[in-house]
Amino acid sequence: MQGDVQAAECFMFDTLQRDQRFELFYLVDRTGTQISENIGLEKDSASPNCKGRNWVQRPWFREVAEHLTSHITPAYRSSATDAFCITVSVPIFAANGQLHRVLAADVRLSALV
Repeated sequence: MQGDVQAAECFMFDTLQRDQRFELFYLVDRTGTQISENIGLEKDSASPNCKGRNWVQRPWFREVAEHLTSHITPAYRSSATDAFCITVSVPIFAANGQLHRVLAADVRLSALV
């Protein structure tokens, strides 16, 4: 997840195929700008392309950037799928120990109940 974004996207897609409790994966840089495509099992032409969008104000990013630990959001309705989900976000550190990226995964609430 530190290097090539395309390799990270392949990893995220492979993970989705193995565990369909996940709805969506995305990778953002340390400034909160999304650097990957939205990675989901279904390619929906109606869903917005969020690559390049800045998520710095979202709690799932802010909490990770501020505390440098994983974060789980309260349940909310996904802007990508309109289904209820939670976001699990984790920091990815550079070799020097600084925050490099944040990996976020939307988890379907329907898959957990």
